[in-house]
Amino acid sequence: MKKFYLFAFSAVLALSANAQEKALKQYGFGDNWFIQGQAGGSYTFSENSSKADLFDVVTPHVAVSVGKHFSPIAGARLQVGGWESKSYLGEVADKTYKYKYLQANTDVLLNLTNLFSTYQGDRAFNLYGIMGLGFVHTFADRDVKEASIKTHNNIVPRVGLQADFRLTESLSLNVEATGNLMADRFNGNVGGRSHDGTLNALLGLTYRFTKGGFQTVDVIDPSELTALNDKVNEQQSQLRNKDRQIQEYKASIAGLERQLAEKPVEVVTKGESEVILNAVVVFRIGSAKLEQNQDINIYNAAKYLQENKDVNVTVTGYADKSTGTAAINQRLSEQRAKAVADVLVNKYGIERSRITTEASGDKVQPFQIDSWNRVVIFTAK
Repeated sequence: MKKFYLFAFSAVLALSANAQEKALKQYGFGDNWFIQGQAGGSYTFSENSSKADLFDVVTPHVAVSVGKHFSPIAGARLQVGGWESKSYLGEVADKTYKYKYLQANTDVLLNLTNLFSTYQGDRAFNLYGIMGLGFVHTFADRDVKEASIKTHNNIVPRVGLQADFRLTESLSLNVEATGNLMADRFNGNVGGRSHDGTLNALLGLTYRFTKGGFQTVDVIDPSELTALNDKVNEQQSQLRNKDRQIQEYKASIAGLERQLAEKPVEVVTKGESEVILNAVVVFRIGSAKLEQNQDINIYNAAKYLQENKDVNVTVTGYADKSTGTAAINQRLSEQRAKAVADVLVNKYGIERSRITTEASGDKVQPFQIDSWNRVVIFTAK
């Protein structure tokens, strides 16, 4: 008998693994547990039960269970139930007698609905098959003189069906019918039949601690997963390269600014009537916005013009040729030159007539390092 149940349980797990078209979300030991409370009636089959009226041998039965669903198909529960049972004396006396018993069961639950159809999430209705073993303890009753009701224990096989109707994600209504093959001495009378039996019909509620049952996820082909991982690694590499480029750019800008900060404004003769002011305004890549740390360079140029009233200035904007198109760089250099000229006029009071703006785009690169050419240079005449 034990080998039979072991084989049946193994078969259930194998069917559970093969019946799913989608992969199940990974669950741990603490997931998909449930509790059940059930109440109903029990009918006892014994030597003379066929001679009695149906309700003469029907008794109340209650059960409490705790269990776990291992997959959408297979589950198990531990159940404690019982109350009392009735048997008919028949030829000995035209009456019934009662005796109390307690039963502990270990049941395997097989979801027949999911077994024979594709699992598509938590269904509104599920039909379960039940197979299990029970341990039955019958209590002695010396008041029954016609039968020998003694204390005894038995291991009994049991089978049944349970219909489960989902009410919410956590709560469902269940209707269950379970048959138990008892030992012949279960009702105190031995003889006639080789075994006694009980049929339990129960109505109850099931509460599941994991809401919504099992969740499924799409199965990913290993080659697709490898390709996605390769793509992620490639993008991470590009991000690292971009970070390195940004750091190099910041270092180059810092180097240029440091060189300019270390030198006061100087007048470098370019020709008999033209000089270059050693005050360069630096811009960020793709931007014509004046940064606050560049104010000192415009101030130095403005101060020279304020002290030399007869000198005019040409403000020339540039862009680096390693980024952007020629048209974009031309427009960007124009915007940079205009931004600097506006500060000279509006903030430092240099007459607009003394300022000429020019834009060289990326046609002329004053510096050897590309990133240094995002500048405006002052030329005095």
